[in-house]
Amino acid sequence: MKKKRYIPKKFSKANKSFINRVISQGDRSPLTGFSIFPKKVNFYGKDPDEEVVLIARKHWIAMFPSVCLSILVALLPFIYMLITLQMESFSFILYIGVWIVALTLALNMLVTTALRWHYTIAIVTDQRIVSIRMDNAFYHSYSEAQLEKIEDVTHTNIGLLSSIFDYGDVQIDTAGHDIDFILTKIPRPRELQDVINDLLEMKQKGEI
Repeated sequence: MKKKRYIPKKFSKANKSFINRVISQGDRSPLTGFSIFPKKVNFYGKDPDEEVVLIARKHWIAMFPSVCLSILVALLPFIYMLITLQMESFSFILYIGVWIVALTLALNMLVTTALRWHYTIAIVTDQRIVSIRMDNAFYHSYSEAQLEKIEDVTHTNIGLLSSIFDYGDVQIDTAGHDIDFILTKIPRPRELQDVINDLLEMKQKGEI
């Protein structure tokens, strides 16, 4: 039996094409980074009656280079062993040291990549767009734009991989150009743009 999707009460009378569009973009896979009408999502400055329409994280392809590099680092001890065995200069103690260092670095890279993916997030609500970016454990940024201040939303897909895996950038321009920001490597950027434009229209009509 198909589980009924949660829809906030304030959207129960919204334009059905909007609701159908949002629902049709439902979570196809956890790695797509899309969550529609998520429950119990809080962030700094969120109003009590503010509803989160969707949250989007970077496409999994954004993590691929870092994961490949981590695997390569983890394989370094085996490469070292093959080289030293051919040169007849293999040292078991040195091999253990290389193995410990390599695995520590690889694990650190994987954890950092996972944390960056999880905490770099775009939040679309019925009142604003929030962009939270985490580069490392010591640096993160937070920016937001109220819906009524957004003037233009555009998306770009560049390259073959972007077209195949359907990811790209979404640029949000605001009045005064003081909070413009770009959401990079977001899955299904065209659909995200359409949802934001629908919310802008509903906001102007006073439907939300």
